[in-house]
Amino acid sequence: MGKCSIEFKKLLFVIEDKLTQCYVAVDATGDCPLGVQGWHHKTFPSETSAKDILEKIGDGSENPIMWDLQAPH
Repeated sequence: MGKCSIEFKKLLFVIEDKLTQCYVAVDATGDCPLGVQGWHHKTFPSETSAKDILEKIGDGSENPIMWDLQAPH
């Protein structure tokens, strides 16, 4: 692996009664491994707010690159 850079292009939250789903569209350039570019998805309990999820992404305790690849439907 050489130089790899990523950019979060879109963020989508689907808020349901019992779940909060987060989708992150990632654009990868350079020598990135397979599975980095695309939509990444993770489901959180409903008590986890969108603000909480954004704070976790910001402080590094959640890494969307490590989430499953799944596009919104």
